[in-house]
Amino acid sequence: MRVAVTGNIGSGKSTFARLLEERGARLVDADALSRRVVDESAPLKRQLADAFGEDLLDEKGGYLDRRGLARRALVDGPSRRRLEGIVRPHLQPVIAAALAAGERARPVVVLDAPLVFEWGIEDWFARVFVISADADSAVDRVAASRDMSVDEVRQRYRAQFSDAQRPGAFEVVDNNGSLDDLRSMADKIWNDLTADAGAG
Repeated sequence: MRVAVTGNIGSGKSTFARLLEERGARLVDADALSRRVVDESAPLKRQLADAFGEDLLDEKGGYLDRRGLARRALVDGPSRRRLEGIVRPHLQPVIAAALAAGERARPVVVLDAPLVFEWGIEDWFARVFVISADADSAVDRVAASRDMSVDEVRQRYRAQFSDAQRPGAFEVVDNNGSLDDLRSMADKIWNDLTADAGAG
């Protein structure tokens, strides 16, 4: 069974995906795969520098300033879509291959990805969970855990889909409680998933 876990910055989607991994799922981390795809492709890094600024790329060392790229590409909808348009043709086949490999290894494979609906790939999955948290709490959580200002986090949050903008069927996991609350929800959902996977 393929399952997607998505949600906005600071929602706790990666925490929830890891909780499912701890319970036995095979985890596919879209952000980690994206970093690998960019790191391994000099032409892709060149495309990103052409689109968002030559100063982001140290061609001698092959280094791409990811933080600088994020500050320019994730601040509004058009910039984010431009970034996705460059990266997606390289990344989507890698994600598809990782999901297929995960299915061969475990009964449940979970994709942790922010762009399930934006890419229109929700039909790849038997179930899609959107992790939802109050905007202020999500922003404060990210600002406290990463080297980002509150204003920068708010910019990124506003550039992402709201729950109302997400088409198709999905299940909301409310992450406005404690980590123990999230663990309890992960236990219940994991039991449901394994029962469904066994029936399938």
